[in-house]
Amino acid sequence: MKRILFAGDSITKGKLGCSFFVQLRKQFPHYELINLGRDGDTVSGIMARTIGHLKHDSRYDLIVLTAGHNDIILPDFNARSVAYKSIVKNLEKKGSIPAADLPEFISQYEKFISAIRSGGDVPIILTTLSCLNEDLSSPANGKRVVFNEAIRALALKNHLGLADIAQVYNTVLGAKETRDYFMDDLYESALFDTLRCRTSEGVDRLSRKRRLHLTIDGIHPNAAGAKIYSDLLSGLISRYLEETHPNKNWQEQTHPGG
Repeated sequence: MKRILFAGDSITKGKLGCSFFVQLRKQFPHYELINLGRDGDTVSGIMARTIGHLKHDSRYDLIVLTAGHNDIILPDFNARSVAYKSIVKNLEKKGSIPAADLPEFISQYEKFISAIRSGGDVPIILTTLSCLNEDLSSPANGKRVVFNEAIRALALKNHLGLADIAQVYNTVLGAKETRDYFMDDLYESALFDTLRCRTSEGVDRLSRKRRLHLTIDGIHPNAAGAKIYSDLLSGLISRYLEETHPNKNWQEQTHPGG
């Protein structure tokens, strides 16, 4: 049985919002899919957990990495109220420390990729960052554009697969009337959103209540947002693991868009 490892943050974990991982598991029942996502994790934390995991379980046919959302988010949280700052401190105690800047983020990601490859020639897919507020003009999304350009360049430089989630999110949200909303009610999100997201109906009801299109809170995907992830990733998974044509170009052919 072929095995796929998904390493990343809360979007990979899928507890908040709709899980693209669950959708993929239904699409590939003949594969073993392992979820190594953790809420609030940064590229350094994801790297440490993944490399530690691979030391004990390295038999994978494909690895999918999603990292960077929290490297942008957590410094912003640290500039907010005491409640947000306490979240950052708790995450840092668990090893989720955000990169100081873009060069450090890319340096850490490069080390991550090199560490995986040192253990074997397993194919790797990177994903771009979906959105950090459905209002694409928000400051966080401005940083996301720069991070995504760097992730695309990193995938190209290292001959990795690329699921350009951001490009599709940008196209969809760019055609919608969006609002400036990003986890605005921390206590409500922390206490109730997980309960509301136990069913797909609850996820989309919450999204509609907040007048959002692809997320429940500006970042965690609803059913439509998760489908963007699963559609792009399922195509790449099929091409990597089910096609046998030589000289394949594994990059998703999409135009850069932030």
